[in-house]
Order: sequence, then structure tokens, then C-alpha cells
Amino acid sequence: MYYKLNSYLTCALIILFISGSILAQKQQPVIKKSIYYGKSKPVRDMPVVIPGEHPEEQRVIKNFMLTNKELKVVKEKSDRTKPAMQNKQGPIKGKGPLLNFEGIDNVNGGYPADPNGDVSENYYMQSVNNSFAVWDKSGNLLYGPVDNKSLWNSLPGPWHAIQWSDPIFKYDYLADRWVISSMSFNFNQELYYEMVAVSETNDPLGAYNCYVFQFDYVNDYPKLSVWHDGYYLTYNMFEYTDTWYFQHSLVMVIDKEAMIAGESEITMIQFEMLNHDLDRFFPIASDLRGINLPNDSPCYIVTLNSHDTLNPWFISLDVYEFITDWDTPENSGFEQISQFDVGELEPIIYFGPGAPQPINQYSVITIPLYMMYPVTYRTFDEHESMVCCVTIWDGNTHYLKWWELRKEDSDWYIYQGGNYAPDESHRYQPSITMNANGDIAMGYTASDEETFPSIRMTGRRSDDPLGEMTFMELELFTGLNYINTYHDLYDQNRWGDYASMMVDPVNDTTFWFTNMYPKSEATLGNWGTRIFALNLTEEFASVTAFAGNDTVIEPSDYIFATNGEATNYNALEWSSTGDGTFLTNGILNAKYVRGNQDITDGQVQLILQANGYEPGSFATDTMTLTIDTETGIEDLESNALELSVSPNPSNGIVMIRANTGIDKKVILRVYDTKGKQLFTEEIVTKAEQYTRQLDFSLKGDGIYYFRINAGEQVANGKLVKVR
Repeated sequence: MYYKLNSYLTCALIILFISGSILAQKQQPVIKKSIYYGKSKPVRDMPVVIPGEHPEEQRVIKNFMLTNKELKVVKEKSDRTKPAMQNKQGPIKGKGPLLNFEGIDNVNGGYPADPNGDVSENYYMQSVNNSFAVWDKSGNLLYGPVDNKSLWNSLPGPWHAIQWSDPIFKYDYLADRWVISSMSFNFNQELYYEMVAVSETNDPLGAYNCYVFQFDYVNDYPKLSVWHDGYYLTYNMFEYTDTWYFQHSLVMVIDKEAMIAGESEITMIQFEMLNHDLDRFFPIASDLRGINLPNDSPCYIVTLNSHDTLNPWFISLDVYEFITDWDTPENSGFEQISQFDVGELEPIIYFGPGAPQPINQYSVITIPLYMMYPVTYRTFDEHESMVCCVTIWDGNTHYLKWWELRKEDSDWYIYQGGNYAPDESHRYQPSITMNANGDIAMGYTASDEETFPSIRMTGRRSDDPLGEMTFMELELFTGLNYINTYHDLYDQNRWGDYASMMVDPVNDTTFWFTNMYPKSEATLGNWGTRIFALNLTEEFASVTAFAGNDTVIEPSDYIFATNGEATNYNALEWSSTGDGTFLTNGILNAKYVRGNQDITDGQVQLILQANGYEPGSFATDTMTLTIDTETGIEDLESNALELSVSPNPSNGIVMIRANTGIDKKVILRVYDTKGKQLFTEEIVTKAEQYTRQLDFSLKGDGIYYFRINAGEQVANGKLVKVR
């Protein structure tokens, strides 16, 4: 469907209808400076803060929708016209991901997860609340997870002892740098900060120029976008006394060239959203992708808006332009340039009724009407494009609404859009992007009364019929249980608050996606994340499974961590021939607790089944776990490699040392007593001795284990953590 003429007419009518003409209004920018600067050590040389549960005053605060300006429900209203829906699957069957691997799970003991990440020439970097990790582009974990606050250890200040939340990790392909942001705040002290750092090189484990920006209100739900002339951030601003009072939405830009140069003071230019007495659901700045630069064009801001003062549930899609003038910041401009009618929507209170899930009586928060991250911008030979999406509640189900906006000579118009609901399941919190071919991929969560929250995706090619997601929905990873993240304010389970679909800058076509899923255990905060690399291709590949090599352990090793492998799968299940149990299941690195009969028998078979993307397809494989009192992990310590941990016992900070030799590939892994892998580092040594400082201050008292590999040699150690 082609909307150019209709959208122009709609804009003209709206302009005539709204008194004072929103489009003509203009405001002056607010110019501020960063309040602190520090250069970090290279990340690989920093003391590693092992993620754990933060003190109460430092825990994640859940995002709130406005509480003093809830949109009224209009009792007298005309029949609501339901938009045309895509109520069937696309005809194209996709191959499935090139990569599908585990991301960071709930290492900080909080929620929501806020999973996001980006990809560069050599790395994928992911962040959650409140930790980050780095992989190579084959899915091998190189570093992490590490607490996000590690990066700002170089900046002495109050932000170390207060709450951190809502991290965003981005790769700026124009500058070949990594840029990271996170909010930091304390209500009682009325301290509200945004921490922003940019890498010194293209190495995500190198040094960073770190800055602090301060606000008068709580700078909630920050989103970071890359543009050719700056880093743009958007917020919902709240005043907090005994509750949250929405003030306005805020858009700002910071001087990225000055940040990259390591200048001690950085300028930021701010604008409040126009007519902020009208409720805005959340703006996001366009995120630049591709090799064709937009010729110094302004950065565009996209948001939904309640544009009808008589019926606030008539919603519009609004576009603003942010014109930045770094030579004279006071000359910068911000104004609304387009407004498109979305129609009348079903009224909701707070985040609406949520999506159902099995077993648990509490639904899953879907965050309808919030513009989802990112809003991707590209310049093609004959037009500019932006793609964006939201979740919509229609009174019966949640569906995905998406748009592609285009601009050729002058004004933006809606080139195409769709309402994706191919069956009765609820779909929510999408992330959408476009590659260099003009292909669109959209990832999201789906659940219903019989389906645990699961990660899915769809997509379309540039020349497919307009307004349709032509690829058959693909379940990338099946949820393993109900999500248990109950929040009493909404009487629902928290989810998201967002996911992240990005494009590989090397070929500018491969999509990289991360989202959360519920893990097999039903404990509070039972979320994990997955990371995918995928192309929109029709080639089909069969599912494979490898349970791992046969392994010998000793009876004292009561927990065994599997090392399975699988390809082209969306679900995994481990089983055994013995009487032991799996502490965790549904992942390649599951935890098996051997039973007494396993010891009596001397061995047990562990069986891995992987289910494929093709319905009904699966693969299985078996490995033998031998329990031998004569052979075990301690025998590995007889080789020449030695590992020391000091001080031991310790109340937090320890130094790991191993005589690895120069130019050795070294892998350090840290585990707890349940076999959970807490930290990994892979590095090539530059000295005879490998050293690493680890900070266990956020972890509870107990025993922690270390294993270091240097070439063919292995050494083990343990730490007793005490207060």
C-alpha cells in the first residue's frame, strides 16, 4: 500500500485543526556542559567486578509510565475502526540463524533485563541491567560478564554508590568507536546523571573517554542513537518526591568529535518536546546506518503522540528534526515537520492488561505505544528511509505495528506499514531495522495461554509486496518456563523493556538480534538472553546436535557442566539414563547433579535433543559421563601450570596469578558451587605470568572455583569469600 498522497492530506488537515499550528512552533535550546571527565584504563587491564546483587540503594529502578497525566478514557466515542491486519504467515520459509548463542543472564539479581547490543568488524558487545560482555563474531565469549560500573572506576564521584540502570551499548561505525551510556541516580539526594563513554580505538576492551552529564529531573528510559554530527539521546523526565511526576520528554545531542578527542569538557544541546502538556509516549532519535551519508541532514526524532485534545486516544506518528550547530550551539533548532494519523486506539491504563503466559496467573508487561528501539535511518540512491515499530493492544490481543517512512525531495511520507498478527498469540516489544538491500527484519516476543514467552522474528525483502512481512515467522528460541518478575505496581511480570536488532557493518546485510527469554527454573528473576546472527535467505539447513566428548569425573564433582553443541535449533532438552537431575536445562551448558545410582553404576549417559526450525525436525546425541574415584579434576594440577589466588580467604578483591609463559592463549573461567560460569576471559599473554584482579564484593559468601587453560595445560583453584 502506497501512502504518499493520503499522508500529505492527513498532515494538512491536522495542521488546520490544531490551534496555533504545532508545526510552526519553535523554541530555544538549553546548552549545558559535562560535569566530569576521566580516561579509563584499558578494560582488559581493569580490576574485574564480578557481577552480583547490588546494595538496596544501587538496584535497578523499574521504568514508570506517567502517573499524574494518565490519558483519560473517552466514554462517548464512535465505533473504533480496526486497521487492516496481516493475519496470516508470510509465504517465504527462512533458513534460521547463522549463530544462536547464550548471552548474559540475570547476574545482578534484578529486572527488567533491558537487553541490547551491537556489532563491529570483529566483535559483538552486549549489555543488560547491569553488566556487559564481549564475544567474537563466531560466538566465543572473550570477556565478561562484568559489572557496567567498571568502566567509570576512573571517575571519582557519587555515581559509584547510587543506582545504575538502562544501559545502551552502540558501535559508531562512522568513527569506528564503541559508545556506551547508562543512567545513574539517587532520589533522596536528587542526583540524576547520564554516564557516557566512547572508546579510544575500535577495541571494545581498550580504554574509554568517560563523561558525566547532570539533570534536574530523573532522566528515565534513555536511548542512544548514532548520527554523523553527534550522539543523540532521548528521555522521559520525571520529578520524584513520594511518587513519579512526568515533566516532559527530552531530546539532546552531545559532541561526539570532542568526546573522541578526549576533551575535558563536552557540550550538550537539549530541547524539550513541544507542547509537553500533551502526553507523549516516548521519542527515539534516528540511528544512522550504511555507507551513504545523509549530506549533513538533521537528525530525525520519531514518536507517537496524542494529537486530538477531544479524544486523546486518536494517535499520530510524529517526526521532528534536530538541527545541530556546534559552531554556535544557540542557533540549533528543533521542530516538528510531519504528523501522520494512526487512528483511534483501545484505551489502556498504565501499560495495559499485559500478555498471558502458562501456569503463572500474572501476565507479562508489553509496554504498548512506546516507540521501540532502534529507529533505523538509511540513505539510498533515490530516497531516505526510516523504519520504526510499536506494540498495540486492540482490546483482545497485542500485535506489532511497523512503518517505513521515506523522503525523496522534500517531505517525509509513509511509504508502507503493517499490523502484524498472524495468529491469536500476543506479540510485543519488537525491534526492527533495515539493511543495505532495503530488507527489513523484526524480532520480538510472543506468548499466550499455552506458550511461554519465546523469541521470534519475521522479515521482508525490499521488493516484496508493500505492507507485508513476507517471511514465515521463525521461533528463534523457545521459552523454557513462565517469566517470574512480578511488579506489584502493575500486578504483572516485567519484560524487556526492549530488545535490539542491528546490522553488521562489514557486509551491511547480516542482522544481529538479542532478546530475553525465561529460563527453565521458575525462581524470581529467571531471565536469560540469547544472541542471533541471521540473514533473510530461503536456504534450509538441518538441525544438528553434539552432546560433548565422553568425560571422566570423580564422585566429589557432584555437579557436571555439559559442553554441548548444536546448530539450526530453537529448543534444547537434556535427559539422562541415570538417577541424577539437571539443575538447568534448555541450554548447551546445562548443569547435571549426579545421583547415587550413577556412582554405583560408575557411569551415566547424558542425551541432548535439539529441535530444528523445520516443524517436527530434531537431532539427538549421547555422551558418557564416567565417575571414577581414581581420576578427576585434581589430577590436572600435576602439570607444570600453577595457579594462585590471594588473599585467600578474602572479603572481596583477589589477585589471580599463573605461570603461563609469553604469547600463550589463556582462558580463565570462574564458577560458583552450582557450576554457574560467572566470568570468562580469553587473552594472549604478553608476559611470563598471567595476572588478573577480581572483585567479588557484590557476590555472597561462599566458595568460588577457577580454571585456567594455557595451551594444553590446565590448572584449578578456589576462593573462600567471607565478609
